[in-house]
Amino acid sequence: SGPVYDPVRAASYWSVARHEMGDELAAVLSLGEPRAVNEAYDAWETGLLLRAIEGRAFRRGLDLGTGVGRVAIRLSERLDRIVGADLAPGMLERAGRNARHAGVRNLDPVRLRSDRLPFRDGSFDLVACLGLLEHLPPSSRLATLRECARVLAPGGLLALALNNEASAFLRDPSDNPLRHGSQEESGYYCAIVGEGDLLRDAAGEFEDRVVGSNLFYSLHRHAARRLPDAARRSAKLGPFFLHAAAWDVALRPLGPLARAAADHHLHVLVRR
Repeated sequence: SGPVYDPVRAASYWSVARHEMGDELAAVLSLGEPRAVNEAYDAWETGLLLRAIEGRAFRRGLDLGTGVGRVAIRLSERLDRIVGADLAPGMLERAGRNARHAGVRNLDPVRLRSDRLPFRDGSFDLVACLGLLEHLPPSSRLATLRECARVLAPGGLLALALNNEASAFLRDPSDNPLRHGSQEESGYYCAIVGEGDLLRDAAGEFEDRVVGSNLFYSLHRHAARRLPDAARRSAKLGPFFLHAAAWDVALRPLGPLARAAADHHLHVLVRR
């Protein structure tokens, strides 16, 4: 048997240590990247998700791995209530504070494990699970997916941002040396969670609709990583990352080039 994953250590890492290493976006996205890169990723992910659910009416939503609330706050305007769920108390404290600062009153921060949801069957018509699964070991990943299916009403939507396992850029160990699928002493865990196995597991419960990728963002990010650090962090590069994210939202690139070079694909799964 492999190394044991300890959720208590993980919660401690995401509650405290992670916030000592960078700003709020870095705490939930990519440590070590220029802030503009994380801002562009956030703009892509939330922008494409909002476009994907446009025209749909939702009552209750659940944001798993809510972190500092960046996705839940954006979704709150589309829902009567949204639960922002996380295992880390430090994240939930920040999510609540950010919601108050944004004037959001329909977000409920709740501490829970994503693989043991304390909600009745069919409680939600929208579940977002963006950037969580890569930080869970395989057994918890599968259990989380099954719990998402259980708490979604028929016809409800599950949004997943999944790693593109075919990308040589993403698989390069220098991109994230700790993305190796075993828990660090600090409590941090990260793995490449490919679409293949996960979507096969979901096939019986969901109909999959791939919405788009972050191809242009990814090409810009990996090109910038070859620059000297001072140049990579220059404010002049910020607009290039944001424009790339805007192209990804507008064009929703799919196909062979996206499969070769995008870091992520956004999927919206429909509960059968």
